[in-house]
Amino acid sequence: MDTWIPITAQELEALLERELSRCSDEQRQYFTRISTGLREAKIERFGLIENVFVVAQDKGIALYYEDVEEGFNLSPLTMDGAIASPGWEGWELHHALYHLAAQVS
Repeated sequence: MDTWIPITAQELEALLERELSRCSDEQRQYFTRISTGLREAKIERFGLIENVFVVAQDKGIALYYEDVEEGFNLSPLTMDGAIASPGWEGWELHHALYHLAAQVS
């Protein structure tokens, strides 16, 4: 059985660079405007509190990397900055940016 190991900030930065290269110019500009840098946020997974990295935020909706599902998700944040509604979409970055832009417009 494989043991799950959380993604590191360095690994996620490299992944973001690769994923951004696959985005349209408009999506890259949007990401630049809403990027938060890598910021840890609490997330509840199966009754346990763990951490994920928020990478961007627009109008109260966070774009974060879900390293269990190995993809990007969207969620509002709680008052203390935790992921309010964990998702399981596991999108590539360009898909997540598309959905985020549509959700906040």
